[in-house]
Amino acid sequence: MKQLIASIFALLLSVTAICQVAAPTISQSSSPSTSTALTRPTWVAMHVGGGFQLNAGGWRERYNANAKFDLGAEYQHKEQWLVGFNYVPYTGGWVNTDSLYGDIISNANYLFDVNGNPAVIRTYMRGFNFCATGGKIIPLKQSTLKNPRTWSLQLIGGLGYHEHFTKFQFDKGLVPQLEGFYEAGHDNYRAGYCFTEQVRLQYMNPNTLSFHVGLGLIQGVTKNMREWDMSTFRAPDARQTDFGFGINCNLVIPIIIYTKNAVRETEYFE
Repeated sequence: MKQLIASIFALLLSVTAICQVAAPTISQSSSPSTSTALTRPTWVAMHVGGGFQLNAGGWRERYNANAKFDLGAEYQHKEQWLVGFNYVPYTGGWVNTDSLYGDIISNANYLFDVNGNPAVIRTYMRGFNFCATGGKIIPLKQSTLKNPRTWSLQLIGGLGYHEHFTKFQFDKGLVPQLEGFYEAGHDNYRAGYCFTEQVRLQYMNPNTLSFHVGLGLIQGVTKNMREWDMSTFRAPDARQTDFGFGINCNLVIPIIIYTKNAVRETEYFE
């Protein structure tokens, strides 16, 4: 996993280093007011935000829904295409516990602690996906270096790593049925690969506020990383397909890339 992340970062740094913003094309036979179209901005856009996701497939058997954070960065080339990465941690307390504890619960459907009292156990979903992304940018309001404010529609796909598990929270020492080896036997830790798709609307304005909102899909194929499932008292299912549909909203920090020999529109029109 560390090698995958390092490789993606190295790829992004290489793309940023070799890509340059071309100088504006100026017609020698026309005045500035009738010159040909000038260069569109090239951005490095970092984003942070969050959203909510509904789950289906094998995922829904334990997690109906979850909240998520969304962190990432992209190289957006002249409002034409983009490449980047996304890191999306999962969180939430919507965990199906009906068959989670198996035979260790009593006939009254309670799990008792060492003092003979019903145990207080909180369950949470945890996990993340980390994907390399690329996509097409469709300008709805094109920008220029002089006026970089822009609206765009972005169609994005991704491929990467995906994992999730159940976190248990209780007073340590009071519920030995869920500690150590037994906790690992109940957490349903799964990992594998995933595909992601996003459709999002982006507003860029380096002088004030930039943001994007969008809809996203995820398809994951995961393998149970535990040797034994204590809730069913058998070896876990080898593979599972996860589906998710979500909405997210992010703040964007845009940085326009210039080169030393690029002529900015503001300089040209002055």
